[in-house]
Amino acid sequence: MKIFECINAEIKEQKLLVEALKIDINKKKIISFVGGGGKTSLIYELGCELSRLGKKVIITTTTHMFMPEDNVVITGKKDDIIKLLYSENMITVGMLCEEKDIKLKYNQLRNKKTINEIEEGRLKKISGLPKEMDVSLIELADFLLVEADGSKRLPLKIPAEHEPVILEGSNLVVGVCGIDAIGKSIKEKCHRSNLVSKFLDTDEQHIINPHDIAKILSSFHGQRKNVECNYKVIINKADNIREIEKAKDISNELSDFGIHETIITTFKDQL
Repeated sequence: MKIFECINAEIKEQKLLVEALKIDINKKKIISFVGGGGKTSLIYELGCELSRLGKKVIITTTTHMFMPEDNVVITGKKDDIIKLLYSENMITVGMLCEEKDIKLKYNQLRNKKTINEIEEGRLKKISGLPKEMDVSLIELADFLLVEADGSKRLPLKIPAEHEPVILEGSNLVVGVCGIDAIGKSIKEKCHRSNLVSKFLDTDEQHIINPHDIAKILSSFHGQRKNVECNYKVIINKADNIREIEKAKDISNELSDFGIHETIITTFKDQL
């Protein structure tokens, strides 16, 4: 994975997401992820970094997320969570959803320990625990990482009326988008495309540009909806130099909306 920090149009490479997000690893934190374009992969990448730093990490959701194969507690019992967290630095917690298995390719989750050398498998989805228990999970770990809305694996979205479900006590909310939305139509690349077209005051055939993405990422009707704490933006899937430049364009547009720091990521080791 490669991580870049873009501040005032200047790009600097960072080694860790922890560094780019400016996370104080010595303080307990609840970090909620919203938007589209790779939230789950980024959550597990951050979780792995924190785990390697010796921190205890619980990953969960307030909506639905794919369930990893290993180190998962789906009983809803606090004792089971404590027991697994004693032997593992990073675990996933939730309740099993009543739905069919869902195909997920290996590269959609980069946690090799979790995926365990499969190239393609069938993973189930989990939902969050009851709200009062979700909030108490931070008492058991150093970090609680939360997937706070869904995007149907699309790179861009506008939240519906009931979204996002940001966990009470969140210290940081990370708004995520995929660079692959640029140059494509709202209909093709946006979750809740009708809401996106309404927000941008256009039709669903409109071709998405950097200004559109910046507007969504910065708006309190977009990815900043219900955010009452620190907020940072990650532009994901910038897999080559051309896409890095597109991400810089979005970052420049975000500056006009008052967001002067942007994180750009790619899960490819070579650009």
